[in-house]
Amino acid sequence: MRREHPFWTLVWIRVAFLLGTAATILWAPRAGEASVPDRAWDPFTDLVFGTFDHWDARWFLDIAREGYSETSAAFFPLYPMLLSLLGSSLVWGTLLSLVAAGVGAWFVAAIARTKLGAAGARDTVLILALFPTAFVFTAVYSDGLFLMLSAASFLAAERGRPWLAGVAGGLAVATRAMGLALLPALVYLLWPGSRRDAWRLVPLLLLPAALGLYALYLDRELGDAWAFTDAQSAEWDRELATLGPLGGLWMAIEAGGHGALEILRDLPRTDPGGTGFSQPLQVSFWNAVHLVVLVPVMWLTFVAWRRLGPALGLYALATLVLVLSVPSTGFPLVSLPRFLLTDFPVLIALAAVIRERPSLRTGVLVGLGALSAAAGIAFSRGMWVA
Repeated sequence: MRREHPFWTLVWIRVAFLLGTAATILWAPRAGEASVPDRAWDPFTDLVFGTFDHWDARWFLDIAREGYSETSAAFFPLYPMLLSLLGSSLVWGTLLSLVAAGVGAWFVAAIARTKLGAAGARDTVLILALFPTAFVFTAVYSDGLFLMLSAASFLAAERGRPWLAGVAGGLAVATRAMGLALLPALVYLLWPGSRRDAWRLVPLLLLPAALGLYALYLDRELGDAWAFTDAQSAEWDRELATLGPLGGLWMAIEAGGHGALEILRDLPRTDPGGTGFSQPLQVSFWNAVHLVVLVPVMWLTFVAWRRLGPALGLYALATLVLVLSVPSTGFPLVSLPRFLLTDFPVLIALAAVIRERPSLRTGVLVGLGALSAAAGIAFSRGMWVA
């Protein structure tokens, strides 16, 4: 039935969460400093489409309207380019994200169906739609577009279509550098059976080529081909760890462990006349929570490899390696929950774990939905979530 189609499942769930979150803004208006500067078409669309107009959304709108600066170079070009073609509009940018995410859900379901059957594919889409950071699918964020392109690339390679896989993979890299994590899986899926078929790997050169073209553009426009890495370092404190993913993992363990100890030892009594908990204590809590999240993610990456096959396992592992290789100083796993949203092998692995455990399935889906509502409401108030 149409309502069970992966596209509509994701779209209607996220629209329901968007409208529900917008209603909370009327119920309990946000503070003046969290007001939305961008305008839509009228007061109602200002409210609805401005619900998640925070953080990266502001960057993408600025790039689409004014072009790149040395700082905004951290955001890759495909999404703001499409946003610019749509008129740099808050409304059309949000709809672009939502439609792309819906198409991405269809691709992810097609991948999951080959491994888990129709029921497992439906559960995967539900996990994706209810994921705590899925509010970005109804915001001016590039996650929906990246999900669509990365899943399309993987599915094309799985079906033996090298050029489609290469083009979609290149566009994924043009959306987010994380697209490079596709390469090991695509090489595995398209590996030639003979020398005569070696050309099958040639389209995969489009992935690093997309990164190279963006660097050339930045060199021409800003005089710095590496502006995207410089911006990550200067503005978001992201640096390549000395020992790569092992170094990032150690930083995450150290920061998360210290954060948990600080919460347990130094949590102050509430002060009715005070200003609340300090920012260092807040960061300590973030580090502890993200370390807790990392543990099941690593396990589900292993599950993806063992139960779903090396291709999905390679993509999940490569994604984790990239995340851990470039940690942020003071907050190593920053944005991990949002990166997981498009790490579809991990979502499929979770669907595989819960599909024969009805009680666990219900608990996971209800828990994800509750967290999704809470995270969306917090984000709509200008609170950093992911």
